[in-house]
Amino acid sequence: MTSENWWLSQPEPSDVAALKGWEGLFTQGSGYLHVRGSLEEHLSDAPQNQSYMRRPANVTAEQFPDMRSKWGTFVPGIYGNHPLMGKEMANLPCFLQIVPSVDGERLDIRQSALLHHQRALNLKTALLSRSLTWHTQSGARIDLTFERFASAAQPHLFVQRLILTSDRDAHLLLEAGIDAGVRTSGYDHFTQVRFERLGAARLRCDVVLDTGDEVHEISQARLGGATWDYVAGERAAHLRAAIPLHAGQSITFEKATLVTTNIDEGELILSDFDSLDTPFDTLLAEHAAVWQRRWEHADVRISGDNHSQIALRAALYHLLRAHPGHDRVAIDPKAYAGDAYRGLYFWDTEMYLLPFFLYTDPERARMLTDFRIRTLLGAQRNAAEFGYAGARYPWEGDADGIEQCPNWQYRDHEVHVTADVVYGLAHTAQATAQPDYLAQDGRAVLRETAAYWLERIDGRPDDAYPSLLGVMGPDEYAPITNNNAYTNRMVAFALSLAAAVEADEGLRERCLSSAHNLPLPRRADGLLLQCEEFEQFAEIDFAALWRDRTKPFAAQVSQERLYRSRCLKQADVLLLMMLFPGEFSDAEVSQAWAYYLPYTTHDSSLSPGVHALIALRLGFADQAWAFWERSLHLDFDGGAEEGIHIAAQGMNWQIAVFGFGGLRTAMQADVLTLNPHLPHQWTQLAFPVVWKGQQAYVEITPDGVSIENRSEQDLTASVHGTSVVIAPGQGSIWHGQAHT
Repeated sequence: MTSENWWLSQPEPSDVAALKGWEGLFTQGSGYLHVRGSLEEHLSDAPQNQSYMRRPANVTAEQFPDMRSKWGTFVPGIYGNHPLMGKEMANLPCFLQIVPSVDGERLDIRQSALLHHQRALNLKTALLSRSLTWHTQSGARIDLTFERFASAAQPHLFVQRLILTSDRDAHLLLEAGIDAGVRTSGYDHFTQVRFERLGAARLRCDVVLDTGDEVHEISQARLGGATWDYVAGERAAHLRAAIPLHAGQSITFEKATLVTTNIDEGELILSDFDSLDTPFDTLLAEHAAVWQRRWEHADVRISGDNHSQIALRAALYHLLRAHPGHDRVAIDPKAYAGDAYRGLYFWDTEMYLLPFFLYTDPERARMLTDFRIRTLLGAQRNAAEFGYAGARYPWEGDADGIEQCPNWQYRDHEVHVTADVVYGLAHTAQATAQPDYLAQDGRAVLRETAAYWLERIDGRPDDAYPSLLGVMGPDEYAPITNNNAYTNRMVAFALSLAAAVEADEGLRERCLSSAHNLPLPRRADGLLLQCEEFEQFAEIDFAALWRDRTKPFAAQVSQERLYRSRCLKQADVLLLMMLFPGEFSDAEVSQAWAYYLPYTTHDSSLSPGVHALIALRLGFADQAWAFWERSLHLDFDGGAEEGIHIAAQGMNWQIAVFGFGGLRTAMQADVLTLNPHLPHQWTQLAFPVVWKGQQAYVEITPDGVSIENRSEQDLTASVHGTSVVIAPGQGSIWHGQAHT
């Protein structure tokens, strides 16, 4: 394994046009605290206090303000109230500031003469490093190295270091501060901002938001022999020290920042934290040890394709970083690397993120589904507001499960999320071999969501079967349709599970009857229709209307055209077939693939991954590879400007492990089952997996498959239909072709 496969490197760090995208890619986080990868000295002409009024819109096609840099400091669950958008995760004061000035010249990558500049994230240790050589106007040659990390061992702590060396005597002015001159979606949520100097080298910032949430930040500056001045304004404050530089002598400056909020459990008194005085290297060592343990359970190794290896590790890094480590919140669609989705929670949790954690860290997986159980009261409130009994999970939910979606189409009609939540609970029960999880912990969710569905289902006068009318399926370009196949099947699944734990015989029979009779609409030739009226939509001339394929289709046509035309934002029927593969023959899947693919725009980042998995099922190796690369690179080349597409990153793990690795999920197989499709570009694929509480390690090469049992009990495994029992600590090898 080469060391460079752990480094995510920015090709041209001085390219300001690419900065915003790399700020997203370089986001660091502890679960509790997340910070975008902005420059320490910031850009002098990129103000962060631009005010504008964000309005409800199709986020896929939404145009965000053109900003060279976008700071982001986020604590999940800390919200502001937007006048039009509802609750949104607040962008908090930025504490990254470390600004060196030499002989009166301030460092600025747009104006300073840089002889060398490198910037890279070590994915193994989650350490962001930056090195540059600055030729000052006064003639000095200054070597600078910046390093920083969000401590995985102490989640409230963010740590920075600057090492600076000059080739001649010079005068250094160093500033280290906190800047509260920020906005969230162009809106100022701070009702109070207060700065305070604590002792010689500590700076404190307290803010109160319009929700009443409170945030406290303390930065500690450490530089031997320095005398710090305190400079404060209304929205920013910093410590400043004048330091003589001597030729060949290095100085090391360290800055540690502690962040706490009103949502913290227990009493966290900022001034009591000794970690602010702990040396950088000590904090880094304990932080790196946590990441080492994480990677031991999560790393997917690819040989023969360095490009896929580093991109997939970047995906896994963000999945590991974004998990909160508790069930108070979940993971938002931008992985707390931007505010585009406002730090809210979608169906992404169950369909796209949960599988990675289920098969690598079941304890953290259960935290995600426990979040849904904890927010049942919010779901009940949502149902009541729509006039229904039971529980209705939000399309865009806050930390309490309360609906925050400002767009009526998604809020009112994309109801499948309520069934998706139940699917996630069932997947957790199956994957962890804990059937009581449904009957006990999830029982109230099953019962309350079933109560909602029984009222939401309609009976039309001329039909002998129940229907779900006026729904939006996963394809968001078909807004108000009848009997969407995906929604109906998921609701039937949820009602069947509710019946299994229901004691009331009458209610149980109603659940079973609806589950059995909800239709999956089909054409006369057997094609599974996305919804009853799909073929009544107008045909659309993609060639004439979609002229710039580098931009989403929705950004080039009106919404009303999308809503009346035969075009898909993302996989819908094919997603259903991916989740319930045993219910559809290869012929049915192939028919659906041929029919829907030409209509699919893949405007959603959720779409390529599903298509890759379906292509592998059908043996379409080239198309599977093309969709893999498309999904894998979504966040590169500027794709992460507004944050990470974390659901797509979760799908990238699924493509690698479920697709190329051929692992059947616990919803599809009783024993560890593999049917690999190793791409010809790879010479090896290896990954750890937790199967119903048992640890295993899988290695796949063109010559065969090996599975090592790393648990303390016998493990039954099947590869290409051949099963064996593997003793604890032992391995088994299947010989045979593993390429597609």
